[in-house]
Amino acid sequence: MIFKALTILLLVAAVLGGSAYFVYDLYYKDKKLDIIEQMAPPTPVPSPTPDQSVAAWDALKPTAAMDTIDARESIKNFITTFPDSVRLPEATAALGRINLVLFRDTGATPANTVYTVKKGDSLAKIASVTKNNVEQIYWVNQLSSTNLQIGQLLLIPSLNTSAVLNRDKSTLTVLNHGEFFKEYPIVSLTLTGGASKGEFEAKVADRVARKGETRVAFGAKDYAETERFVLLNPGGTTIRPTPTPAADGTIPPNPPGIVLSLADFNDIFALLKSGTPLTIK
Repeated sequence: MIFKALTILLLVAAVLGGSAYFVYDLYYKDKKLDIIEQMAPPTPVPSPTPDQSVAAWDALKPTAAMDTIDARESIKNFITTFPDSVRLPEATAALGRINLVLFRDTGATPANTVYTVKKGDSLAKIASVTKNNVEQIYWVNQLSSTNLQIGQLLLIPSLNTSAVLNRDKSTLTVLNHGEFFKEYPIVSLTLTGGASKGEFEAKVADRVARKGETRVAFGAKDYAETERFVLLNPGGTTIRPTPTPAADGTIPPNPPGIVLSLADFNDIFALLKSGTPLTIK
């Protein structure tokens, strides 16, 4: 009887003990842990890794503002080192500006040569003799007239251009001899057919200057009054400048195709000639 009573007492104790632990585990243990967690110091949030390219570009800005060979090389190095930098658009714009300035400097671009105007010379004759393009000579020398003076020095550019249009970035990038020359922002972009998707290869089919339905040659008296555009094939896409305001001041809508600011279009019209390849991505 005593043994049976002890056995019953042990079973009762085991049951009560288990119930007590269950209650403790269910109600009190979690509360105790909550109190401990509340008293514990907060876990520090790791600081984001600083973008080294931002500091690097800020340090480079004074140099990038100069139109020198050293500045050009420094920016090229920055772009190579930080190809995904948030400062890449600024760096690219600075490099394009410097490239354009240095291209007009024979000391910085020895591939360009200098021609001395002789009696009987004209831009057309000089272009023929040097196997160049009249408008490129006019453009690179920043001339305001086709009239030349004997003894005048003219820069004869060495250009072998191609272009890449980036749909996502809405930019038109010009390469010279396969290297980055300058990137131009596109004001508006309307592409159709194969040019509107995927990678599309085109070429400059023609560079047109016309008044009404009549084509006008460069240097003609009414050339400044012409409508100019670059025609691409296949596809028939055109590169045009933004429309000039009407007589009443209203601004016509942008035409379809690739539209650039007038200043940028003037560069493109000189840089791209018939046969120049243009890739649309």
